[in-house]
Amino acid sequence: MPVELDLARGWRLGGDLSAPEAALAGAELEATLGPAGDEGVEIVLSHDAAAGEGFRRRVGAQRVELHGESSRGLLFGAYATLEQLGARWPWPGESPARVEGARLEEEVENGPALSGRCLILGERALVEDAESWIVWAARQRLNCVFAHVSTAPEPVGSAPEATWRERRERAVALARERGMTIEHGGHLLPELLTRGDVRALAEGHRLGKTARGVLENHVRAHPEADVVHLWGADLPPGTRGGREASEAALRTANALAEVVEDAHPAAQVAFLAYHDTEEVPRGVRPRHNVCLLFAPRERCYDHALTDPACRRNARYRELFRAQVDHFGAAGAPPPRVFEYWFDAILFAAGVPDLTGTMSEDLAFYRDAGAHTVQILMTGHGRPPPPHPNPRAFARLAWDPRGGASA
Repeated sequence: MPVELDLARGWRLGGDLSAPEAALAGAELEATLGPAGDEGVEIVLSHDAAAGEGFRRRVGAQRVELHGESSRGLLFGAYATLEQLGARWPWPGESPARVEGARLEEEVENGPALSGRCLILGERALVEDAESWIVWAARQRLNCVFAHVSTAPEPVGSAPEATWRERRERAVALARERGMTIEHGGHLLPELLTRGDVRALAEGHRLGKTARGVLENHVRAHPEADVVHLWGADLPPGTRGGREASEAALRTANALAEVVEDAHPAAQVAFLAYHDTEEVPRGVRPRHNVCLLFAPRERCYDHALTDPACRRNARYRELFRAQVDHFGAAGAPPPRVFEYWFDAILFAAGVPDLTGTMSEDLAFYRDAGAHTVQILMTGHGRPPPPHPNPRAFARLAWDPRGGASA
């Protein structure tokens, strides 16, 4: 039952705001509702020390109690509360809609369908404005940002590594203040190593001292990366595709993961199941710090993955389930998905509104065991104009069936 709140008479802020996310929750409430005072409706913030992102809210005429499973859950609960009051953050750079109403449901308990909900910054213009995108992403209750980069000065489909390094300090500070995971990298292996070294990795040989030093230096240069992406060529050298290619790629990821563990023990390394490495690498066991990254770029986007009439997507459903089983049986970290719902290279004629497709896709990924689902933003050539897909992704990754209302 909705409760009417008289915020026009003022409001007070209470609770423990010592955690960064809790302090930010208080600041965001003040930025949207106006400065807190000494009288009026009391909004009390609290949180547990757990890892979850759920929250619960109880509302009376003069008191709102907002409690998070964690300090990040509290922050997301604050954003959900402001949304229900009418606040909106439609797009980075646009002025937020102000609160118009003061009605809240008497009691709400809510949490995300997917543990990881990630925005991929995949071209120069996005990384140049990384700070705005990170702030916007957190307000949409996303909890991860991926700087998808190349060492080339003007790459296609990714951002220049040099641009990320220029923006990194402020971007990382904003992301950590919001409790966000950070991923970094892309098709970097052929850019960092010689073809001979890449082939040696695919064949299961150890790297020489020089090549290993190059990789160690790269990893140490990115202490911000919770997940490291050092992908090779689409077709690993010396292979002919299919399972042979995917097994070579996983051998490579395992060798890289050994180097990464020495330089950055807490980081995961992504194995990219993509194009020629889509098949399950059944003959190779993933290392304990290697996670699956499933990237179904050649799937059909005219239909949802679950559409029974689409034979192409039936193949990708089964591939994903089989990959999840293979990595799960080895005790690997939880699986991730790299999706193309806002890729202007793939959708060269214009990115369509894929809200309906994403709803079905995200429900499938959740049910099939995905931990994190990512949306690639790239190929626009300039800051992308407002579009429904990124915000719909955020809403549906939180709740594929009901949206993000709380």
